[in-house]
Amino acid sequence: VKLYSLPGSHPCAAVEVALRLKKIDYKRIDLLPLSQIAIGPLLYGGATVPGLRIDRERLAGSRTIMRRLDTLAPEPPLLPPLSDAVARARVLEAERWGDEVLQSVPRRLLDAAFLRNSKCMESYAGDAKMPLPRPLLRPALPLTATLMAKRNKADDAKARADLVALPAQLEHIDAWISDGVLGGEQPNASDLQIGSSIRLLMTIADVRPLIEGHRALSLTRWFEPQAGEVPAGTLPAEWLPTPVTN
Repeated sequence: VKLYSLPGSHPCAAVEVALRLKKIDYKRIDLLPLSQIAIGPLLYGGATVPGLRIDRERLAGSRTIMRRLDTLAPEPPLLPPLSDAVARARVLEAERWGDEVLQSVPRRLLDAAFLRNSKCMESYAGDAKMPLPRPLLRPALPLTATLMAKRNKADDAKARADLVALPAQLEHIDAWISDGVLGGEQPNASDLQIGSSIRLLMTIADVRPLIEGHRALSLTRWFEPQAGEVPAGTLPAEWLPTPVTN
């Protein structure tokens, strides 16, 4: 099993935790930012990450991979059983929301931050084994930040709107935890999908106060500490809503 990943990618982190929970031996292959557009279709059948190869089988996207992992190694399951249709549907809906709505929020906020401070991008590489030496990659960081923002359709207006919407999104996650959809003793697919985004958001110092005090923060417990840090003051202060303490 080969996992194709990008440094700092939260959906990749979600799949990696799932692989470890299921005790599936795998090799992680770290790609250069944006290289997945060209080589992803050849390696695993997609132009985004995560990608997975199981022998000759090729898979792309965290939700697709999660479903395959449940057939490859049924225990522990990432979804409630088919016999509990209501619980299964609720977890699938939370996972879908985490993928289609929340996942883009940290991505756009980081793009906005990297455009202002491209030097902090390197901190997100963590222990990644990059195809090129990091000193050779540093001069390209400003251009990489610009291209990433363009690919993710991220701009200041969208980042500011994301910050305005984030408190309500955190309340939404808190409600799912209260209802037992998220936050159980064993993580399900939606815990990993949403928890990975919360963990990445916590690396942005200006955003942390918005998350602290929310039950949503507990979903990060399934993950190792996230590499990377965006220093306080990188995002304009006028963008930030007032934190709400629960």
